[in-house]
This record gives sequence, C-alpha cells and structure tokens, in this order.
Amino acid sequence: MGDIVDIDLGSVSDKARLVNNSGRLIVVPSNETIWHALRAQDITSTESSALFGESPYATKFELWHRKKSGTVTQIPDNPRMAWGRRVQDAIAQGISQDQGWTCRAMTEYIRLIDARMGASFDYEVIDPVRGKGILEIKNVDFLVFRDKWIDDEEGMEAPPHIEVQLQHQLHLAECEWGAIGVLIGGNDARVLVRDRDIQVGAAIEAAIRGFWGSIDAGIEPPPVYPVDAEFVAKLHGYAEVGKVFNGQGNEELQSLLAAYKAAGDAEKLAKEDKQVARAKVLQIVGDAERVLADGYTVSAGLVGPAEIAFHREGYRNFRVTVKKEK
Repeated sequence: MGDIVDIDLGSVSDKARLVNNSGRLIVVPSNETIWHALRAQDITSTESSALFGESPYATKFELWHRKKSGTVTQIPDNPRMAWGRRVQDAIAQGISQDQGWTCRAMTEYIRLIDARMGASFDYEVIDPVRGKGILEIKNVDFLVFRDKWIDDEEGMEAPPHIEVQLQHQLHLAECEWGAIGVLIGGNDARVLVRDRDIQVGAAIEAAIRGFWGSIDAGIEPPPVYPVDAEFVAKLHGYAEVGKVFNGQGNEELQSLLAAYKAAGDAEKLAKEDKQVARAKVLQIVGDAERVLADGYTVSAGLVGPAEIAFHREGYRNFRVTVKKEK
C-alpha cells in the first residue's frame, strides 16, 4: 500500500502514506490547519480551472499571486453553499442508493508531489460493474442550473470548472470513472457519469507544472480586466510617504489618466441622471410601496432608521485632478 512518512508543512506536520513508484502522497489531515497547509502548497481541483480561464472564483493572475504568497483561494460563502454542506451527505447517500452504489465519505487529501497538484474529494463510490469511482456532489439553485449548466436534447453538462474539477480528481486518484451528482432546487437529482480522460488529466498536470514554473521564474501572467482590477488595486495598496513618481512624458500614463478622468465625469453625469429620474418617478407614484409598469416592477418601501457602526480598513486615497491652464 505504501510507506508511512512524515510531512513537513512549515509550522505544522502530519503523517502520510507514500504510494510506491507513483509519486503520490495520500494524507488524512489530522485537523483543519493541516488541510489548509496542504492546499496552500498545491493547485487543487477547485483551483485548476483558473489556469484555463474557466474559474468563476479567481483568474490565473490572482491565483498566481495568491500561490506566490502562500495563501489559499477563499471561495466566498453564501447560504446555498452552507446548506449544501449540511445536506451533502444525504444527497450523496440518496443518489448512491438510486444508482445501486455503495458510498463512503473521503477524508483523504491526495497530492502529486513533483507537480504540486492536489485535491480533496467528496465521496468514493463502488459500482457493481464499473468498480471504484469518485462522486462529486453539487447542490444547485434552479436558476443557477438554468443559467450555468447545459441541459438539452444533446445531453447534460456541468459548468467547465466543475468538469475540470472532476478530471483533476480522477487523475490524482487514478480512478477510471467518476460522477457529478447534482440536486437541483432541493428535489430534482441528476447524475453525470464521466470516464477518466487521460489526455485531459495530463493537460491539467502540465498546466500546473508550467504554472509553478512561472512562479519560480517570477513571470506573472497578465491581469484580466476588468475582473482583476480590484485585486490589482489591493496588490498596490501601500504608498510610501513622500515618494514621488515622475511620469512626465509617459504617454501610456497620460492616456490612462485621461481615460480615468473621462470615466469619472461620465459616472458623475450618470449618477445625476439616475437621481433626477428617481425623483421624478417618486413624484408620479407618491407614497405607493409597489409600482407596476409596462416591463418594470418598482419596490419603494420604507427602511427604518438604524445606528450602524463598522471598522474601515486603510486604503489609498486615489484622485486624478486636471491641472488648470495658467
């Protein structure tokens, strides 16, 4: 089965099983700190789609900087995701029962050491004919399924980042098949069975190796705008007191400053137009809480007064001012 070895994860350590002659390490993390430390050193199955421009959570540029700094990509939580975790086991067991599979929750984290490619898994299932496979569970709102998934006469497909996620997992676990089990709207269960695609798995591994190589070489990918705009601003969130950058004669800088000023002017005018339209609508509808119109519905209810306190993080006070002609 493999040798039991110690693994050093910086400030923490754990035990792992090294699969002989495969370069694969199987870890059952003893706590959540270990799990986060493992994820920080690898590209995981929820992250690899970013290398192909298919992740809804991070671009390749953002992932590059997060991995370079050793932080884990945090997927923003929401009520649907929280409830998905709570009911995940029931969904997996129900789907497995319908399909005639035996099912167990997987606590293993598997990593390909040299490639720095890793993954956690939802469930291992055993089919009487196919044998051992991987089951990835998704709990999906009906509107999200309608807008993000494909379901037509040619078949059903998950969003690309989920399809990549499963192939990433099959590559690491060396399973010949897997399934995406999706519960739609709380009562409609579907199953997408996928064979392991050796070429896709190899392409994912190659992209991950190239990604880590670019970090070692200090060659960052270009940011994708406007998606990366906020993250780029966070990367450059520090200003040295008294430092001056001389951008005179820099045509690119001049062009960007002109574009920023023009966008600001347009934003101001749009805000004024919006405020005027709002005021005129309120003049027409008076004290009505809801308004019906051709092609529109309007909600204009009253929000009561409240005291709100919050902590504000520091930020760069960025302003562009056009110099007045002398």
